[in-house]
Amino acid sequence: MAESNEFEKYCIQTLEIHFGQLAGGIVNKIKIKKSLNEKSNISDLKEFIDLIEINISILAGKNKANEIGNTLRSKALDYDGKQKKSGSVLTSDMEKEIDTFLVKNSLPTEKDVAEYTKYLTLKYGGIAKNVEKEIIEKIKIHIKKTISHKRVKEEINDLLIRFHEPTKNDIDDFINYIRLSKLDFQEDELRDEIEKERLYRKFHGPQDTAMPSEINELVNLIKNTNNNDALSKKLRKQELSYLIKDESGISDKSVSEFVNLMTPSEEDTKDTLEGLGLKHLIHEK
Repeated sequence: MAESNEFEKYCIQTLEIHFGQLAGGIVNKIKIKKSLNEKSNISDLKEFIDLIEINISILAGKNKANEIGNTLRSKALDYDGKQKKSGSVLTSDMEKEIDTFLVKNSLPTEKDVAEYTKYLTLKYGGIAKNVEKEIIEKIKIHIKKTISHKRVKEEINDLLIRFHEPTKNDIDDFINYIRLSKLDFQEDELRDEIEKERLYRKFHGPQDTAMPSEINELVNLIKNTNNNDALSKKLRKQELSYLIKDESGISDKSVSEFVNLMTPSEEDTKDTLEGLGLKHLIHEK
């Protein structure tokens, strides 16, 4: 299957949402047992996913691992369909344009997405439905990373409130905590951020943590809406219902999956830490 490398990339992006920088290592470990190439078919992809699910169940638990596995299986079917229909995936130029688009439009509306899809397909070609699906997936990942970045900054602030001069062991424990909190980060960058914030506080005091107002409003909307039906109605009103749609449309399941993706439960984090014998890393907000 020609898209095998693209599928591996998607697996890493999906796992990064839940396991941060561990994602690449997880996929590389699976590739030792089961490699993908241009001749790989849907059965090979499913076997690859089964191995991922077994591997991550240790960190995430069986239910969460199965949920992630099902997401990857759905994508595998999509790749198989594209191969059969000779549909196109995003080119590198399209990827760059979408990244630029998201810098200027942190939370685009359905109309924005539809018009941008039309623009890209007219400029580069491709099947509009597939291009739109890829754009929406990148938007979700962009939102998740933005939320994760803000949470990481907040956690750094909490760390430096408790430890004004954190030791190497303090920072190592903190990095383990962030990793198990399913936040997206790069370890070297995180260590640099801790040191930059420590020095800034020493001379100026703490900095505010902020993210684009549109995404902040989305997070507050999710937190302050009690049920999926109400959330669905509010997102429709704001022309953001594309965020909660799956292949069959909008359902209670699709809304729940989006909420879990955007706001991982603190209880899930605590359960994971306790399960790995790291209960001492849990702190109450």
